[in-house]
Amino acid sequence: MSFILQRWRAARRIAGLLRSLPGPARRVAVGRLLEPATARRRRLAAVIAAHPERLIIVCHGNIMRSAFAVAYLRQLAPERAARVVGAGTHATAGRAAQDSALRVAPEFGVSLASHAALPLASVTVGAGDVIVCMDRANEANVIARYGSYAERVFLVGDGVENAATDRVVVDPYARGDEATRVAFQQVVEHAQRWLAVIRE
Repeated sequence: MSFILQRWRAARRIAGLLRSLPGPARRVAVGRLLEPATARRRRLAAVIAAHPERLIIVCHGNIMRSAFAVAYLRQLAPERAARVVGAGTHATAGRAAQDSALRVAPEFGVSLASHAALPLASVTVGAGDVIVCMDRANEANVIARYGSYAERVFLVGDGVENAATDRVVVDPYARGDEATRVAFQQVVEHAQRWLAVIRE
């Protein structure tokens, strides 16, 4: 699938999702889509200054991107493992990691063999949490559910100084090992930034 076709399909999914949201959530989600990168960085700086207690990392099914991100972050900083949680906006509770994720994760020194998916609906979100979303559809879903915490919802690439750098990690589900490898490499590139958010 070409890059342009992927983006077109992603844009259609987000447009459909926005239409399905209630008015107030739709306005917040649209505002977030239009928010400049500099404004996102300022918002992130303010959240970091408040010393967040926990990262909640979100993707669609919690069987690839967020599963890997949590395992990788916990391995980087085991003393902060309890402060990193993964979930999926459409996860099936207890589902194992996807096959390509299981194959590719060990290339980054991570095992997902014991992973069990967690639905976002089962996570209690608090004022001390920062929610990190892998893509814009995840972000819109989270804002629809937790609008009162919208200021603490970010994309995984937020905070990147280079405006040309993409702020999302595209879902590699059913796209093979190479797409999974690319997605996991992007997660690795963002990992240290998010660990710094919950520094001791």
